Amino acid sequence: MICEEIIDKELQEKYQKLVETDNLLPIKISKFYMKKLIEEIDMIGKGGPLYRSVVPVRDKINIKTSVETRDYVEERKHNPIKNCDYVIQKYNDRLVFIITDVCFSHCQYCFRTYNLSKFQKSNLKETIENKIYTLKKYLKSNKNIKEIIFSGGDPLSIGYDNMKYALEKLNKWDIRVHTRAIVYDPLVFNKRMIKLLKKYNVRVVFHINHPYEIDELVEEKIKEIGKYGIRMYAQFPLLRGINDHSQVLIKLLVKMDELNIRPLSIFIPDPISYGAVNRISLSRIEKIMDEVNWNTPSWVNSTRFVMDTTIGKVRRENIIKRQGKCITFMRDGKTVNYYDLDDGIDIASDVNILLWKK
Repeated sequence: MICEEIIDKELQEKYQKLVETDNLLPIKISKFYMKKLIEEIDMIGKGGPLYRSVVPVRDKINIKTSVETRDYVEERKHNPIKNCDYVIQKYNDRLVFIITDVCFSHCQYCFRTYNLSKFQKSNLKETIENKIYTLKKYLKSNKNIKEIIFSGGDPLSIGYDNMKYALEKLNKWDIRVHTRAIVYDPLVFNKRMIKLLKKYNVRVVFHINHPYEIDELVEEKIKEIGKYGIRMYAQFPLLRGINDHSQVLIKLLVKMDELNIRPLSIFIPDPISYGAVNRISLSRIEKIMDEVNWNTPSWVNSTRFVMDTTIGKVRRENIIKRQGKCITFMRDGKTVNYYDLDDGIDIASDVNILLWKK
């Protein structure tokens, strides 16, 4: 149970009802991240960037926008195997393997909230052995697949033995692992796990959203992973109240560069239910993009701002029409509509709160 020092009882009860009725994920905060959270609360009170990452605020429940959906990316449309919801393929040469539905902490901005809550009651509960057997059977009939992306949940939550089994069975393919374990529970990256990832030449993609998530221990672990020659990347969402200012993004991108992490993408939040609290208007997103691009060298601003959609990732240059709040993107001859926030919702965060450490 989360104490009232973190979230008041009334809001916690309201949120718990939505967990039961609207498929939101319950509040879950790792011990390691909780220490950071307490430090932030002691300095600036509730509602700071780390707080909003893992604790629901009232606006999550109260603020809605005109067009929202449970699953904007429509992952179910991309399940290539009948009655199998843990394999998702949107591209010809790679697929996503939801190896687990367990996370170290539950991110309040999670864009897979609805699906993960559904997975709790689905065949994702199968053993990892069964899931890999089903996946390999599909891969035998699809020779185009070159890369398997371990996702979830958090793949690192399955533990060493399960990860070893998965990598051994899938060693013919390139493996990419997406994880937030580095900021939620960095000690998961012990020497045994690091050596395992190195042995199978795994690409590790960190999800780090804010520079304050990289403390001394996290930095130490990243350097240790790097010493083994493991290729490290990063991607993260652009979130109101967490990192919606160019100064925050630049600070984070520069820190990643110092640690030899290659940032790949900054994601525009999906227009999902209960997600308006995290979203930013497209006009301000473009302003932030320009500030980052115009005020940094190429080794910083080469990071892409993208939106994930049911037709694949799209960028600003893929916009073919703007009509009111409806923005149309085109990729490979296919179009998809994105609906901007209603007016009055997007209030820019105070950079002195986002970067409260002096």
